[in-house]
Amino acid sequence: MKTTSIWLDTIKEKHFPTLKERKNVDVLIIGGGLTGISLLYELKDTNFNVCLVERGKIGHGITSKSTAKINYLQGITYSKIQKEVSKTSAHLYLHSQLDAIKRIKEIIAKEKIDCDFEEVTSYVYEMKEKKKELENEYLFLQKEGCPVKLEDHRISAKNNYVFHPLKYLYALSEKCLEKQKEIYENTIITNIESQKDGYLCTGTSTIYAKKIVLACHYPFLLFPFFLPLRTYIEKSYILAQKTPLYAKESWITTPKEILSKRYYSYKNESYEIILGASHILGNKKNERQNFSQIMQKHNPEYIWSNEDIMTSDYMPYIGSIQKDYYISTGYNTWGMTNSILGSMIIKDIILQKENPYVKVFEPYRKMNLAKIKQYPLNMGMNMKNFLENKIYKQKNWYPRNLFFWKQNGKLLATYTENGKFYTVHPTCPHMGCSLIFNEVEKTWDCPCHASSFDKYGKCVKGPSKYDITWTRKK
Repeated sequence: MKTTSIWLDTIKEKHFPTLKERKNVDVLIIGGGLTGISLLYELKDTNFNVCLVERGKIGHGITSKSTAKINYLQGITYSKIQKEVSKTSAHLYLHSQLDAIKRIKEIIAKEKIDCDFEEVTSYVYEMKEKKKELENEYLFLQKEGCPVKLEDHRISAKNNYVFHPLKYLYALSEKCLEKQKEIYENTIITNIESQKDGYLCTGTSTIYAKKIVLACHYPFLLFPFFLPLRTYIEKSYILAQKTPLYAKESWITTPKEILSKRYYSYKNESYEIILGASHILGNKKNERQNFSQIMQKHNPEYIWSNEDIMTSDYMPYIGSIQKDYYISTGYNTWGMTNSILGSMIIKDIILQKENPYVKVFEPYRKMNLAKIKQYPLNMGMNMKNFLENKIYKQKNWYPRNLFFWKQNGKLLATYTENGKFYTVHPTCPHMGCSLIFNEVEKTWDCPCHASSFDKYGKCVKGPSKYDITWTRKK
């Protein structure tokens, strides 16, 4: 069994250079996942000098860990938005998803991209006691003209899709390079300083940009947009297992315990890709137990985990947080469509074009009852996770080959494997949360904001900007 996603294991990896010299650009995109690469593609035919940087490998972050569904049928999201925000917002969110799907289809057709793109019938299943919520979702979609059916305790809809996210992303990157748009990986930005006519971005290199876009999963700067107050993080566990059957369908359940499934075919083998055991980050810290929950009654070839940034009004944050400074985040488990949407909206803002979705998704949009209720809960969850892990670090489920110790008053943790020792500083550099060791994926994970570090201490996923490596002093 491999503890990596099926997408990373079924594609030939591409390599991009590391930026070493100083650069001056019109637009700097920070983040090389689907959002960042899609935005670079949208700007490739403009006269802007555009540069994209990624702290790790292009596409190896959240994009590579998705189930890769391209859905407008998204559980009972629209009825929730209609109830807690407004009918207009629900209408706009639905049509933004339909437009994102239309755009990805246009790109695949135009560029002749081979990315295993396939139409599927999508299903949403509900428990009996939730049948009214399912009916409300169906009625909303029906009134909006969507081809949906309601039968027993499920909604079905055509015109939903699945694909291989890295095949698509790599194909887009090639089209960008053909237009002399620059892509750099293993290039870290740690500080952004506002200047008179732009931003000075420094880290492993120095870039001066007139405009910047944070296209990373969790924006690494706390200010000016304080994301921990506005969101919480949901963690899920995903497996891929061989199956004798292949179905052109995807589905999701919406009771308390969410279960999601789609299919993928590779080298004459069919796989079920199943997501489940979802929980609020930090609430369930025993990762071995969490993985075991999704693995019950299954025989996976691959298993991995993922995190989603959840907003209180079920809609993403896309747009400007200050002059010429943009973010796109908070995709609420629907990252494929919302990544495309983010690139479309920010492109139009940069090009000063009208876009019908700018106002509904703007980061500083109006407060509503759902957001007012969620803000103190978000802060409370962050504080709870922070304090619990500060008080008790050596969990009773940790393996015997992991131990904590101190040197000159500083806490260290050592993990041993095959006779080798891997020592790190088990504190997240982002906001000081104590890290949890994930013995399945061999990573140190932050229970507050989902930064992740490999067993060597290298940061493989932000918002942390720094590693946690330890060097023995002579």
